[in-house]
Amino acid sequence: MALKITLINHATLLIQMDGVSVLTDPIYSRTVSFAFPRRQKPGIPFDELPPINYVLVSHSDYDHLNLKTLRMLRRKGPSAIVIPRGLALYARKSGFEEIVELNTWESTERPDLTITCTPAKHHSKRTAWDRTGSACCGFVIQSKNHTVFFAGDTGYADFFQELGSRFSIDAALLPIGAYKPEKWFKNVHLHPTTAVRAFLDLKARHLIPYHWGTFWISDEPMDEPPQLLLAESERSRLRDKVHILNNGESVQF
Repeated sequence: MALKITLINHATLLIQMDGVSVLTDPIYSRTVSFAFPRRQKPGIPFDELPPINYVLVSHSDYDHLNLKTLRMLRRKGPSAIVIPRGLALYARKSGFEEIVELNTWESTERPDLTITCTPAKHHSKRTAWDRTGSACCGFVIQSKNHTVFFAGDTGYADFFQELGSRFSIDAALLPIGAYKPEKWFKNVHLHPTTAVRAFLDLKARHLIPYHWGTFWISDEPMDEPPQLLLAESERSRLRDKVHILNNGESVQF
């Protein structure tokens, strides 16, 4: 069966593989933490989402763990939520009953998917006294016929090479925005150039970027990340493997 990936907005992607629907870091709110207003609408209206089998949350930043959206999803229908160990409190607050907490490199074997928690070079705190800053991850999602890597939020690190050796990745979903000012973000977010480097380490077949164009949460122009990514992919002779999606657009393999 086909693998279809749709960019909804920011780090929210709908992954449809072998009859299973996975939603990453869902956010449908109008602002991030009441401070950063939405500049683009979600590409799929919430009421038009298909039934979601699995919700993946990579860390606790407000633009990735959005309690309002999680509560909306819980009311929409039963889903399992997969989350880094230490963040189950937020899943319970949102009303989820089936909660899977994973440490780095742990997997959950489901009837239709295997989901593996992968490293991330990032830190995340919702409050000054929050002790869950290290609970950040990405995910490898494997169905019978396809393997997808969702990186969450991360800077560049050696673990991309390890992922490339452990898994045969069809599509790598990598963040490319929020890199200025560099002194704040260089160790916690990928730049478009380091996203290409990570993609090469992963040995993936396709690259789909996210984390740009919806919320203005950093200093670079909102349309700059995909332009830099395309330029770097041209230099690296990877242009045919890079798929720039606007909110609501899909790519199918």
